[in-house]
Amino acid sequence: TASLMRTRALTLYRQLLRGAMKMPTPNRQNYVIRKTRDEYRANMGVTDPEEIDFLIRLADTNLDTVMVQAEHLTRLFNDNSRNTDL
Repeated sequence: TASLMRTRALTLYRQLLRGAMKMPTPNRQNYVIRKTRDEYRANMGVTDPEEIDFLIRLADTNLDTVMVQAEHLTRLFNDNSRNTDL
């Protein structure tokens, strides 16, 4: 239903913004935040249930990508900072 889709979209929005804060640098954090806000604003007026479903699945995929990148980049940055300390 529409209210379930809206709830899911807002949950994903918040999760993406939280995921952005896990990025290791302010530039990456700001990029994910800006991209998330821009995409959500651009699609606020979508009313077609199939398109909404597609956008929710896309946001879910983006969330997975952000979380994997945050983990990978954080590990990479931590490894590099340890190597430069030697």
